[in-house]
Amino acid sequence: MSNPKYCDLRPCAKTTDEVNTDFPKEEELIAYRDEFLAPYTVGARKGIFVPRELVNKLAKTVALFDNRDFTIGAYVTNIIISHLVANRDVINELTDRGSKTVTL
Repeated sequence: MSNPKYCDLRPCAKTTDEVNTDFPKEEELIAYRDEFLAPYTVGARKGIFVPRELVNKLAKTVALFDNRDFTIGAYVTNIIISHLVANRDVINELTDRGSKTVTL
């Protein structure tokens, strides 16, 4: 089923085609909420540069949850941590390969 709703990321870069999606099951909603929508204390901060369109989408998404403790920084932090954990082996291998080509 094609669901051209809120999360059209074509303006944000790599996603150029429409993505076919189905409505998620309740278990998927709960798992997503538990992993990504939890408040997180960001602590010391460092700015990064991302497309304005992406920041606008993230701000709207975070505002929908009506939780003062849940911020764009917390959402992005949760997403990045999940990505790093899920891709740990690949990242470590690429890091090892990269460091072998550098001569000090």
